Amino acid sequence: MKNKRYYVIVSARKVTGGVELAHQMCRELLEKGCQAWMYYIQSEQKEPVDALPDIRYKKYGTSHVNSLEGIDSEDSVLIVPEGAAAWALPWNKCKRVLWWMSVDNYVRNAKLSGVDYFDDLRKRVSLHLVQSEYAFQYLLGRGIPRENILKVSDYIGENYGKFQLPCEFRKDIALYNPQKGLEELRPLIERIDWLKWIPLINLTEEQMMAIMGIAKVYIDFGGHPGKDRIPREAASSGCCVITNKKGSAHFYEDIPIPDCYKIDDVPKEYDRIENLLKDICIHWEKHYMEFEEYRRFISGERQRFAEDVKTFVNVMEGVKRIY
Repeated sequence: MKNKRYYVIVSARKVTGGVELAHQMCRELLEKGCQAWMYYIQSEQKEPVDALPDIRYKKYGTSHVNSLEGIDSEDSVLIVPEGAAAWALPWNKCKRVLWWMSVDNYVRNAKLSGVDYFDDLRKRVSLHLVQSEYAFQYLLGRGIPRENILKVSDYIGENYGKFQLPCEFRKDIALYNPQKGLEELRPLIERIDWLKWIPLINLTEEQMMAIMGIAKVYIDFGGHPGKDRIPREAASSGCCVITNKKGSAHFYEDIPIPDCYKIDDVPKEYDRIENLLKDICIHWEKHYMEFEEYRRFISGERQRFAEDVKTFVNVMEGVKRIY
């Protein structure tokens, strides 16, 4: 049994990639022999919320705290997502770790509130975890020393990509997330009527896997605040992926796909995008092979996550330094 107690802060009753990642962390800490709990928060209330996780997170087998007892202790490690960065401040004794799942969420929240906690965080946070190269470079750019940053990635559900449908079962379908980048994608949807466009919204995991298994392409022209899950889920399921170059999509380390599938200036390249979509639909097997490296990268994330968390625990337990 490790010496530290780990508390993973996350918003109560939300269903997002970041919330799932938080549960993955708690599960992995437990598997490493750590004492670990979820710490559900709501609004500005510091007292943890006694809430059950969404049904899709029950598979991680985590438990949660329902009081503040023992949290602010020298033996405690508080893991705080950047979206709740202020929660890393009002403590005196515990080790505080800030987990940068999404750079853009922090920047947006700071802009909307008019408050940037970064200088205070720099003084009080023991370690910064980053989920992407994008976040790593952001922190370096804001003066966080390399030795205070540790990469801890994530992984998608193991069922994605288990069954790869061959070309003859694929349809001329383009999938997209209507909550991301729709303003730049809409002109394409309106002009390309030979392609069936399906928004990924209000779907169960089983429905997501089913539709990704028959589609030929997934398009994401939104912001990429971190290594997003849906592009990886789509690629694992056999879809060709087209992105812009915003956020983490700019970095090959985060989305390792050939540059021809990353659009630098979407509104100026609608003709090229349409031609690319036509070629993908006609020659899907050829394009599918171009994503082999991305699929290998995704399939190795579960093991890398376990190794990353092991390094994190060793650092927090004082077993090793980062660099």
